[in-house]
Amino acid sequence: MFNSVAILALISAFFYSIAMVAMKSLADFPSIGLALIIGAALLTAGVFEVFALRQERLGLIYIGILGAEVIFIGAMTHLHFGESYSARELTGMGIVLVGTAIAWT
Repeated sequence: MFNSVAILALISAFFYSIAMVAMKSLADFPSIGLALIIGAALLTAGVFEVFALRQERLGLIYIGILGAEVIFIGAMTHLHFGESYSARELTGMGIVLVGTAIAWT
């Protein structure tokens, strides 16, 4: 179903998303702990991205990570911060996902 490159891209996107949510939290609640979470998440995401890049082109990995981040960040911010999205924003997210699907097929 999924190939190993797609799994690596998904894992990388997940850790980039954790870093983004921690960054948003850091703006409201500055702390060393959140700063360490951001650093660790970015480092982990970067490692998985490097492994994915060893097997696939940069553009395709970037698109895959971006598409997955749209889903992860949307879900995380909705659950953690209670953010909601307008129809226009959801349409934009859908366009990114369709573009990602087209690129990966």
